[in-house]
Amino acid sequence: MSLNASGKTASHALKSVLFSASALAGVASYAVSASAQVTELEGVTIYSANQTPMDASKVGSSVEIITQKDIESRGQTYVKDYLATLPGVSFTQNGPPGTTSGIFIRGASSRYVKVLVDGMDISDPSAPQTAVSFEHLLVGDVSRIEVLKGSQSTLYGGDAVGGVITIETKAAQKPGFFQQGNIEGGQYSTINGSYTAGYAAANGSNISATIQGVGTDGFSAYAYGREDDGYRNLTFSGRGEYFLTPSWKVFFAARALDAKYSYDGYPPPDYVFGDSLDNGTTTQQAGRVGTEFSLLNGAFQNTLAIQGMNVRRETFDDKTRNGWFDGDRIKGEYKGVFKFNDSLSLLAGADWERTGASTNSNTHRETMDLNGYYAQLMMEPIQGLFLTGGGRIDDHSTFGTFDTYRITGAYLIPGTETKFHSSVGTGFRAPSLYELYDTDFGRRGLQPETSFGWDAGVEQGFNQGRYKIGVTYFELDTDNLIDWAPKPVGYHNVPGVVHRNGVEVSGTAVLTSWLSLTGGYTYTDATDAKDKRLARVPRHSFAAGINVVPMDKVALNVTTQYVADVVDGGGELDDYVLVGAKASYEFAPGWKAYVRGENLLDQDYQTVRDYGTPGASVYGGLTMALPSD
Repeated sequence: MSLNASGKTASHALKSVLFSASALAGVASYAVSASAQVTELEGVTIYSANQTPMDASKVGSSVEIITQKDIESRGQTYVKDYLATLPGVSFTQNGPPGTTSGIFIRGASSRYVKVLVDGMDISDPSAPQTAVSFEHLLVGDVSRIEVLKGSQSTLYGGDAVGGVITIETKAAQKPGFFQQGNIEGGQYSTINGSYTAGYAAANGSNISATIQGVGTDGFSAYAYGREDDGYRNLTFSGRGEYFLTPSWKVFFAARALDAKYSYDGYPPPDYVFGDSLDNGTTTQQAGRVGTEFSLLNGAFQNTLAIQGMNVRRETFDDKTRNGWFDGDRIKGEYKGVFKFNDSLSLLAGADWERTGASTNSNTHRETMDLNGYYAQLMMEPIQGLFLTGGGRIDDHSTFGTFDTYRITGAYLIPGTETKFHSSVGTGFRAPSLYELYDTDFGRRGLQPETSFGWDAGVEQGFNQGRYKIGVTYFELDTDNLIDWAPKPVGYHNVPGVVHRNGVEVSGTAVLTSWLSLTGGYTYTDATDAKDKRLARVPRHSFAAGINVVPMDKVALNVTTQYVADVVDGGGELDDYVLVGAKASYEFAPGWKAYVRGENLLDQDYQTVRDYGTPGASVYGGLTMALPSD
């Protein structure tokens, strides 16, 4: 079976390819006669776009970066809190911490987003749609996040339709021992903290580990309820590298999660949504080991790795177990990058993955195998113009063979800070094990979804990168959508095309050494095959931040988020504005005290109809970052 686009999708493909080609041809013709001097965009390195380190000026895909400095300036607890303020990204949550959280990237939900933590795929194969439980991802061990937007199936597999989020945990960067940590308490009887310790040798070998946790009494998941729904989370993570020679190392990464949460459901005898004693637990373990080595004096870089993951979820109704879900994954992978010269490289690889799942309603362990083979050429034909083109073949044990592709282009006009970029790609999402085999709602006759997406934009810098503004237009079409309906229908394919398109605008300004600003706006129009708007996707979202260092050892951060025009449950949700702030003071070398607030305007809002959200909240805590002597 091969991936064939519909007529409408093919039309979009032709339009985007022509647009990209004409734009790149135009700027290329200018480059031939322009100065050979190229202004680098701050020397920022991006890894996720091409699975190899690359300067931002050469990346044709849209990528957002969250650094450890960004995380420290805001001091929030969950990864989703930082992602939600990025252009093109939005979140929903069914109540307090620990309840189901969903992500949208350019209107594409969690099922279309690949998430990797230190290279580990931690998505749950036993869930209705294979996806990551963002509600359990704490930020205490995170050092960097890259959000790669658009269709990325060529390098990451068919289901990376909406984008890829890569998360790196903290590692020892300098020789010697280091330790970092924090402790915080506040609203809803919340206590959270983390501690990281690590060591690095002079040859680059390193090891680090983090333990982090949160406990809160929470608030009612039902927006109009009175009974609090609490949450507990304990997470361990670790990583390390050992250099056998300067060109050969072995590495590992591991993490474990133990969480307990409460939520509201449909209690008897009326079975109407409201306060209930429903609760659940989630445990997860994941690990990855491998080796990296270079040949031919560093021209040929190789990576071999194997990873495994298992997750178990249990749900209870008034302390009586009424549901359990087991999921597991094992994956082997190889990647090679051969650098012919400074202007031409070839990336190629292969991976094999087996996922399995069983539930209380289908105790037989169902499995799927997926073999993938991919290659991508990366070239710089003229200075400032960087092009990539690649393809992938996936062999699915149930649905046969699918082929996908991706093409990107980036051009930085020599002697300026103007960058044009564009990308186009295809993808597919196979039905999940639950969608196929659940005894109540599954359907074995389901067919995979197929997709086509593209984007194009321009970034303009000023004063050597101190000021930047960027504008990107995007489209994503999904054919053969898998949807759910009550019995006797269950999961089924919906004929027609789901269309998402919009515009992202972002800007940064470093006004002085002590004052900087960030801002982003996204317009998203997401409709189904009948031109009906998709639920929970904001049409308008805006986020802005300000960092101020008014005096030595004092730092202030303020963030504002505005979300408008969201539909859910057959009607519109109220628009809302969220304001958060943090003030910190370094009272001793490496030690800071801080106070922070969330929803300071005390907005009464919902991201999912009838589910509660936190009111005005204040927290205080201590952080420490102590390098070795």
